[in-house]
Amino acid sequence: MAGRFNEKSGISERIPLGSFNGMFNFTGSWQVDAAGTKSLAMVGHFIPLYKVQIAKVNLVLHEEVKHAVPYSWDPASLASFIESYGTHIVTSATIGGRDVVYIRQHQASPLSASDIENYVNDIAYQRFQDSKSTSIAAPLKYKDKDVTVIFRRRGGDDLEQSHAKWAETVQLAPDVINMTFTPIVSLLEGVPGIKHLARAIELYLEYKPPIEDLQYFLDFQIAKGWAPEQNNLQRKEPVCQSLQFSLMGPKLYISPDQ
Repeated sequence: MAGRFNEKSGISERIPLGSFNGMFNFTGSWQVDAAGTKSLAMVGHFIPLYKVQIAKVNLVLHEEVKHAVPYSWDPASLASFIESYGTHIVTSATIGGRDVVYIRQHQASPLSASDIENYVNDIAYQRFQDSKSTSIAAPLKYKDKDVTVIFRRRGGDDLEQSHAKWAETVQLAPDVINMTFTPIVSLLEGVPGIKHLARAIELYLEYKPPIEDLQYFLDFQIAKGWAPEQNNLQRKEPVCQSLQFSLMGPKLYISPDQ
């Protein structure tokens, strides 16, 4: 599913972008979110009105941006760059309206694939066919089955309960419903330190720390690895047997015999 979102956004990266995370309410690291999710589904309607696109083919960043790339693994400078210039450059925006339901099945859910498919069909019928039956019947049916249902609209008058009536208001109040991007590092080829910036951006997108904490998060990373190999760490024997303490425990032992 993340791959489809990225493809629609015009990028080939494997790590989900913020738009995907936001739609399904993913807030943890990529691996944690994936491990806790059994399946994802979405159903909805898109009403594109027009598209705004950068006409210039060969994009060039301002020299100020290039000079802001740190030459070394400097967490403060890397965090400052990402906060100031972001991770991707917007290349186009589609304007219109969208009414989409996002379904996230958690790993503990006992529902089968066919159950989820029927569930999605029920929601789609109630949401978009203006059925007279209550719109919350389907969600309540599976409220204890570890399934999260998220209704999202963009553009139009969101106060309109009917999908058909909402669709009529999109032209009066359109909004951005999709954007395409290009990675900022793709426009910085040949700039010294680009590998460090690419690594910092990859970690930022993968683990999603708050931007205000990004510097401290990067302080605990290394340029090309998440952590030192544990096999390379050796426990040293205590030099003084009478005074021992452990960094991983609260106890301090002092021998009275010496």
